Amino acid sequence: METIAARALAARKYAKMTQKQAEAASGVKQSNISKIERGDTGRSMGLLALARAYRVDPNWLDTGDGPAPWDKVQVRPARDNANEPPGPYRVTRTPPSSPSFSPGTPGTVPLIAWTQAASWNSAAREAIQAERWIPCVAHHSAGNTYALRVRGDSMTAPSGHMKSYPAESIIFVDTLQTTPADGERVIARLEASNEVTFKVFKEEDGRRWLLPLNPKHEPIRMAFTVLGTVVGKWEDED
Repeated sequence: METIAARALAARKYAKMTQKQAEAASGVKQSNISKIERGDTGRSMGLLALARAYRVDPNWLDTGDGPAPWDKVQVRPARDNANEPPGPYRVTRTPPSSPSFSPGTPGTVPLIAWTQAASWNSAAREAIQAERWIPCVAHHSAGNTYALRVRGDSMTAPSGHMKSYPAESIIFVDTLQTTPADGERVIARLEASNEVTFKVFKEEDGRRWLLPLNPKHEPIRMAFTVLGTVVGKWEDED
């Protein structure tokens, strides 16, 4: 297949998706998918997102080099696969609007600001200026767990088969769990900027990177330190 248009169409058909389904899975507008498949546009920023949605080699989709999705040599799933490994994880519905727990109440954790996450430690727990103390929904390391409000939409999943973390939802972070398994959700500090971020931890063949659930955001492949693993969340009512 010599053109991006032909490969994009073939990949979508092979994935058994309509253009509408491809839009939902990738975040690329249906009108742009249609333009790509007609050849009305050249290289598009949406190609990477489509490659993830179709589970195809992005280099093949863009240039034609590499294995096509139907080639027998392509036996491994896509590297940017955010499936979660089995393990303890709890989700509960909307929290009480104004729980009144004193700092340090057993079973509760502090809801802290993102600026405090980078310097968190159990010794400073009592001195943290928490927004409030809230009951943790999951089994956690007492004295070493905090809660955060999710920022932005990078961890909002485009489809319903994965846990989604929309802005303002609350996650619980166990800071003793700093060696996550591939696919676990983590809080990490980027070494170059000291920015703290919430992403999916990925590891393959000795390489580590951070993956957003929202395909509109790019994976992070720079050096980072895992600060803790997400063990649960409060989920809003529909």
